[in-house]
Amino acid sequence: MYTKEGDNINSILKNSSIKRYRQFAGYTQKSLSSELNIPLSTYRQKEQGRTSFSDNEKEKIKAIFSRKIGRVTIDDIFFN
Repeated sequence: MYTKEGDNINSILKNSSIKRYRQFAGYTQKSLSSELNIPLSTYRQKEQGRTSFSDNEKEKIKAIFSRKIGRVTIDDIFFN
């Protein structure tokens, strides 16, 4: 994974699981950002760990993924 100087590696590693879940559930960044009602550029920053998902966004993502792939927790998505 390419990182730019100054990227927080812990933040990047922490958010890499959301990408795996997103892909497994069949979502693109664009489709998931649309479901969350946030701009694609904002979603990309959040998935890359440059900014954080709000608690409300985490709950929405959990609900979206649970509908598609079965029961998942916020910890599964964001902290594994």
